[in-house]
Amino acid sequence: MPLSAAFTARRKAFRAAVLRFYRRHKRDLPWRRTRDPYRILVSEIMLQQTQVDRVIPRYEAFLARFPTLGALARVRCADVVRAWLGLGYNGRAVRLWQCARHVHAEHRGVLPRELQQLQRLPGVGPYTASAVAAIAFGAPVAAVDVNVGRVLSRVFAGRDDLATARVHALAHAVVPPRAAGEWAQALMDLGARYCRARPRCAECPVRTMCAYTHRYRSAIQRGRKGAASDRFHGSNRYYRGRIVRVLSTDVDLTVRALGRKVKDGFALSDVPWLLELLRGLARDGLVRVLRDRVRLA
Repeated sequence: MPLSAAFTARRKAFRAAVLRFYRRHKRDLPWRRTRDPYRILVSEIMLQQTQVDRVIPRYEAFLARFPTLGALARVRCADVVRAWLGLGYNGRAVRLWQCARHVHAEHRGVLPRELQQLQRLPGVGPYTASAVAAIAFGAPVAAVDVNVGRVLSRVFAGRDDLATARVHALAHAVVPPRAAGEWAQALMDLGARYCRARPRCAECPVRTMCAYTHRYRSAIQRGRKGAASDRFHGSNRYYRGRIVRVLSTDVDLTVRALGRKVKDGFALSDVPWLLELLRGLARDGLVRVLRDRVRLA
C-alpha cells in the first residue's frame, strides 16, 4: 500500500531527529565499539531483562573468558553457566551455548547473515535475530522490543496500546534502509532515556512531532486548577478562540502557518486535529477554508 505524503514527510522528519540525537548523544557502550556479530549476539542476550549498568562488567568478563563463538562452543555448558552466575536468568547462558554449538557445527562457526537463518538458531528469537542482522550486518530490518514499540506507538499514534501487528508494520515502514543498525540503537536510547513507562516528554528530542506528547500536554493543561480565565486552556474551545484571534490580524493563512501560530510545537500530526476545528468553525459561520487557505468568514 502506498504511503501518504503526510506520513512520508513525518517519517523523514522523525528519522532525521532520531539519528541526529543518537549521533550527538549516544551512550558509550562496549558493544557499540564493534560490528562482530558474536559480540553483538552476546550483548543482546545479556540485555534481555537486565539493566545496562549490570550488563557492562559481565559482558566484558564473559568475552575475556570466551572471546569467540568457537571458544564458547568448545567448553562445557556448566562452564558457561558458571561464568554467567550473578547476571540472572541463567537459562540465557544455556541457550547462548546451544546457539554457539549449533553455529559451530552447522555454519562452520560463522553466524549467518540472513534474518531467516538467524531466527532458526537455538535460543534466538525474532527481536534478537533482527537486532543482530541490523547492527552487525546492516540489514534493513526493524528490531522491535517492548521499548521500541512504545516509542513508535506514542510518536505516531499517541497511545501505548497499539496492536502488535500495527507496531511491527510501523517499525518496518520507518526504518532507514541505509542506517538500520544506528536506527535500532537510537530507538533503544530514546526509549531508555525519555520514552519510559513514565515518560520524560518535556526533554525528549522528538517531542515536537510526537502525538503522545501533544495529548499528554493537553491532559495536564486540562487538569490544571487556577483562575477562571485559565480554565479552558488547552481545550478545543481554547484553540477555537485562538484561531479566530489569529485570523483577525493575519487575514489569510495556510493551514500549517495557522497551526504554528495557534499551537506551540505544532507538527504534521496536528493537521487532522486543526482541520476538524476549522470544519466546526466553518459550520458556525466563523471561518472559510478554501483549499489550503483559511480566513475569517
